[in-house]
Amino acid sequence: MSNKSIGKAAGKTSNFCANFESVTFNSIRNVLPNKVILDACRQANYNHRNRFITPVLTVLHMILAGIWPEESFVASWQLLWASFAANCHSMTSKSPSRGTVSNARKRLPLEAWNKIVTWLSEQGQTYSEKFDQWRGHRLVAVDGTCMTVSNTKELCNTFGLSRGNNGRRLYPLVRMVCLSVVETMVVINYRLGGYRTDENTLLKPMLKTLRKGDLLLADRHFAGSNLYWSYMANGLEYLTWTHQKLIVSRLKRLWSYGTNDFVARLKIGDVYHRKNPEMPKYIKARFIQVEARVRGKHQHIWLVTSLLDDKYPANELAGLYLKRWRIETLFRQFKIDLSADILRSKSSNAVYKEIAARICAINIVHTIMLEAAIANNVDVSRISFIHTVRAIIAFAPALAMQPAEQLPMIYLAMLREIAVHLVPLRPYRLEPRRLAHNPKHYPRLKTTRAQWRKQNAA
Repeated sequence: MSNKSIGKAAGKTSNFCANFESVTFNSIRNVLPNKVILDACRQANYNHRNRFITPVLTVLHMILAGIWPEESFVASWQLLWASFAANCHSMTSKSPSRGTVSNARKRLPLEAWNKIVTWLSEQGQTYSEKFDQWRGHRLVAVDGTCMTVSNTKELCNTFGLSRGNNGRRLYPLVRMVCLSVVETMVVINYRLGGYRTDENTLLKPMLKTLRKGDLLLADRHFAGSNLYWSYMANGLEYLTWTHQKLIVSRLKRLWSYGTNDFVARLKIGDVYHRKNPEMPKYIKARFIQVEARVRGKHQHIWLVTSLLDDKYPANELAGLYLKRWRIETLFRQFKIDLSADILRSKSSNAVYKEIAARICAINIVHTIMLEAAIANNVDVSRISFIHTVRAIIAFAPALAMQPAEQLPMIYLAMLREIAVHLVPLRPYRLEPRRLAHNPKHYPRLKTTRAQWRKQNAA
């Protein structure tokens, strides 16, 4: 690690901007140097002027908004400015207005954010190479989730409202499908759509971004003979839970490795074959029956995989499928720990940027966890995500105020502190999604606040 990447000022900026950048959120600057941000702006043809708030400050501000527990762009900026004012007393009480900061976020194009996301993803995948291999295959998990956004006309039209047993929901939902490295939980790629957008539609263009030979772990929503063919056509292997409509007992066995481990022929539906004549009528797949705990109950379920050879033991494949749950943990970190469950932006373009900033934040945290694991020879899956976030926040002031020659030692101290706090080894842990304590005893607000004020104003 070099101190050159921590707090290095952007070229051709005023001394004020250089000083501000040099003390801003330095604990992540080794993972996300200024050069990456500025190169992303150039590649996006964003010719920014020497403004008060530079693109580097804008990016760091939006990433901090995801990591800082107050879940607010305003709180994030106030924290950055207070840290700067502590080192530059002449700037006390001279913070830019909320509108100025908001305009800086609007100016930074979405394409620049996408470039930064791609760079961080590639960096995280490089660090993951030591951990992500199983019998020559990289383990990749895929799943989807939804996030709530503000109830504005534009967002309703862009993403759409959901309908449930209790009628139409009050707020639009953004659907996201994500690909991640199983062992390290680094986000490889993601794609967004409206609530009605099918997750497989979002996944399809992302398959080309994976490496040949990757083993895709997915639940039954991503199962189906037509989807299996699509995975294999992109050079991927797969391991999924069988589709709920497939009756395994009716399949014709081609050969068997045991009573509950055999290879059969799967038919691709005529509808899919007519849409894409390149699809064959049949594909071969291996079926393995395992005992699993589903929603607290022990059941026998069937797994299906493209790994037909018996050199891949059935018990190991069953253990691999259990690791698919790590992407659910990733979503909990993303939506709860990084506050992406309810997004604050009021326009679709701003929503995309806000999600991109959260993806950058989670990949930065996981990359720093990987650095800590490699430097201190510990299991990366045992490192606490939330403690890593706390350490990143706590070490930022020290990395901003100490002399440059001490920064590498401080950074290594942060990695040691992260590596010391390991979570207990808890295989097969299961906890119901129920609250241990009752929520506050306030009546539930079933309309928007604006509607409530209009109806109840005195």
